Amino acid sequence: MSLELLLFGAPRITLDGAPVRFDTRKATALLAVLSVSGRRLRRDALAALLWPELDRSRSRAALRRTLSVAAVVGPALTVDGDLIGLDLARVQCDVIEFRALAQRDDVASWTAAVTLAEADLLEGFSLRDSVAFDDWQREAAEGLRNELARVLARLTAYHLDREQLADALEVARRHVSVDRLSEPAHAALMRILALAGDRSGALQVYRSLVRLLDVELGVPPLPQTVSLSEAIRADRLEGLRSSRAGTPIADHGAAPPADRRGAGAAAGADRLVGRDRELAAIEQHRSLLHERGTVIGLVGEPGMGKTAVIESVARRATEEGHPVVSVAGHAVEQSLAYAAAHDLVRRMLEVRPALIDELGHSGAALALLADLGGRADAAQPEGIGGPGDLQRVHEAVRAALELIAAKRTAVLVIDDAHRLDRPSSALLAYVLRRPPRGLLILVAWPPGGAAAVLPTTVGADGRVLTLRPLDAEEVRELVLMLGGEVDSLDEVRQRTRGVPLLVREFATIGAEGGDASRDLVAARFESAPEITRQLVVAAAIIGTVAEPDLLRLVAGRDEIETVDALDDAAARGLLVERRDRPGYDLPHELVRSAALGRLSLARSRLLHGRAAELLERRSASDDRGVSAGAIAQHWALAGNDAAAARWFEVAAEQAARLGAHLECLEHLRAAMALGARSSELHEAAGLALVRLGRYDDALLSYEQAAAASHGDARRLAAIEHAIAGVHDRLGDAVLARSHLAAARELLAELADDPALARSVRIEADLALVLHRLGDGMSAEATALAAQRRAVALRDAAALVQVRNVLGVVALARGDSHAALGFLEQAVDLARELREHDLPIATLNNLARARHAAGDGAGALDLAREAVQRAEQQGDRHRLAVLHSNLADLLHAAGRDDEAMVELKSSAAAFADVHDAALRPEVWTLTEW
Repeated sequence: MSLELLLFGAPRITLDGAPVRFDTRKATALLAVLSVSGRRLRRDALAALLWPELDRSRSRAALRRTLSVAAVVGPALTVDGDLIGLDLARVQCDVIEFRALAQRDDVASWTAAVTLAEADLLEGFSLRDSVAFDDWQREAAEGLRNELARVLARLTAYHLDREQLADALEVARRHVSVDRLSEPAHAALMRILALAGDRSGALQVYRSLVRLLDVELGVPPLPQTVSLSEAIRADRLEGLRSSRAGTPIADHGAAPPADRRGAGAAAGADRLVGRDRELAAIEQHRSLLHERGTVIGLVGEPGMGKTAVIESVARRATEEGHPVVSVAGHAVEQSLAYAAAHDLVRRMLEVRPALIDELGHSGAALALLADLGGRADAAQPEGIGGPGDLQRVHEAVRAALELIAAKRTAVLVIDDAHRLDRPSSALLAYVLRRPPRGLLILVAWPPGGAAAVLPTTVGADGRVLTLRPLDAEEVRELVLMLGGEVDSLDEVRQRTRGVPLLVREFATIGAEGGDASRDLVAARFESAPEITRQLVVAAAIIGTVAEPDLLRLVAGRDEIETVDALDDAAARGLLVERRDRPGYDLPHELVRSAALGRLSLARSRLLHGRAAELLERRSASDDRGVSAGAIAQHWALAGNDAAAARWFEVAAEQAARLGAHLECLEHLRAAMALGARSSELHEAAGLALVRLGRYDDALLSYEQAAAASHGDARRLAAIEHAIAGVHDRLGDAVLARSHLAAARELLAELADDPALARSVRIEADLALVLHRLGDGMSAEATALAAQRRAVALRDAAALVQVRNVLGVVALARGDSHAALGFLEQAVDLARELREHDLPIATLNNLARARHAAGDGAGALDLAREAVQRAEQQGDRHRLAVLHSNLADLLHAAGRDDEAMVELKSSAAAFADVHDAALRPEVWTLTEW
């Protein structure tokens, strides 16, 4: 009899080709669990999974009834005492076959595996009364999807390597649909579409990726993905053979391309200061793993960097495609037998899912550890009845590690080894005494744990690296690397004892106030009357100088109580009355710590909510002196994310109007972190980043704005126009022209005045780009056509921009008279506009035209006005250019001392432009 289980999609079961139907869905679920797990399971485990709401005796009785129903499948279902399983020799299961095919090295197997997994595991199937089974099904399906994604990645690379673009495209699309958040999958699809000639499709994939990453993860694409998109847009993508440098055909055991699911992932990539010796020693042993296995111990006080060293080695191994298995001891699990061993086996099965089958008879011992759940109450789990059983379990774990390290050297990490439970320690000590060839075992513990089983075992071999404190120069390097300041190295070393974690804390928050002072202030606060403490807490919540009335309302007291309590607080040194601003403030941070130290979360949120409401009401009547950012912060601390996000947006607008672009950016990011997501927010962030000279980040923000525009042609056109402006600043006229063309095309179907005005400004910028590309005739023709449209529309801003460009083009061909005519008209109109960009641009260009016409004094006056306006606007790149242009005019007038001052100002502003030193084009901007 032959049993066939088809579990991808809706479950289908046949016996000798005939459909099998059960009168209970639990029988189908039972067969699915047994086949997907690939091993025998204990009755209690199956009963708890399928009937979690029943007690042990009733769930086991229900399992017996279900087994009798499922017995119709014949001898394929095996019952051996307490263990229930499937005789895999009598079973054909698509999941088992998929896993076997996925492990092979040939494209035919990969293609067959992909064909098998056409749908999710048990799609549409569920049990109404078992959350535990639903959780198992969800986890198993996710694991199979991840495995399918790895196969699809290998298959895509295979077809791309052989220039089989049609096949590569089909597989890449499937990969993106299976793993929609995989950036490498999207990048591969973009590359294939571009190489196949579908640039528009490739860029559409990029936009979808930008939107996905922003909405789901709150992160931008990786720099290499951004570079790929721009290469595609500018038609600079290299041919097939050179393009594959970033997507090699991976070995089936290698890790998939790194996917970035969390913003904190890059934090560990910092260089480990003072740990070069240890890392070099470990790498030397890694290079010899093909000859033997190696065990290395890492000993150090807490905070000395043991885990950081281990993570650095593990990260490098993973990046190189080597398997890494990690396990750690935990104080709360030291009394739970085989807790760590269970975790170890689960990690090994994640690395190599078919491990139990590959071990043959030894696989049963490994399955036993995997089934424990690591939470057994007995000293030893059921099934390990004596020394012989124990030896088989130990040898099974060693054999499993040997298999994992056989094809590619592997790393086993055991952190906090002194906290492992005793049976797991004995098992791992067995492995440490005979480490399999190809396996590097890193074991970490503090000096106080040296007497534990594993530290003793490692110490007997002598390969132990003791992490020393950082010396003075290493302390300096770490502090500076973290952006801290070092006034006295001796003081820092004395306070931190050279412990890296403490040095990091010092660099991050500094060192101020001793414990004695803190205790004294806390005692003073606690001894004050209740109402006094409430007023001090209110002041700490408000966080700045507060008028008595505001303190009273936040604290919820009446006027007489407030007056008396404020006098008492001042007398006790808990509040100080300010003279520069009417109101009260805390004298120092120690009082704030004392006031807020014992405040409950609920009380803190209540007080912040009161402060936010009061400040919001004041803002409605008179927003002078009321900070939108402060209101936003209070709403955030009150737990009202929607209100906080709304006020952060207001604060960003206020900051932008003041030219405070960094603060504007911080407010926008705070709003987005609280859940606000819109194309307008991303666009505003992009503009702030442009003003700050952070062009790479600006491009990412604009791409996120485009991705969030939901196909709104008007918004997309504005964003494409803005992106073109960034590339123009960067000196990439080809890319700027490409984005301007895209913007123009988006507006082609819109005929309202705002769309037409935008279209004219796009044409004006296109004329300027054509001028930069050396096509003066086309530039002039384009600008003249745009001028006619601007006049017809009576749009002053569009007309200013067009005449500004016509003046630049005329000046370039040596016609200073025509240039002056266009630019003087542009300046006169621009001065009437309520914006900075166009007046600054026209003043700068008119100054250059006046200088060319021999009017040096007039040129200087115009250049100074442009600099003054730019200082107010805060655009660092253009301000740098204007200072440089003014310096040239001063030098031409023989005023070299004044010219040198302007050059220094120019250099300071250029220094704020991100990567300016690496982008010479940034320095060549003179007109816009």
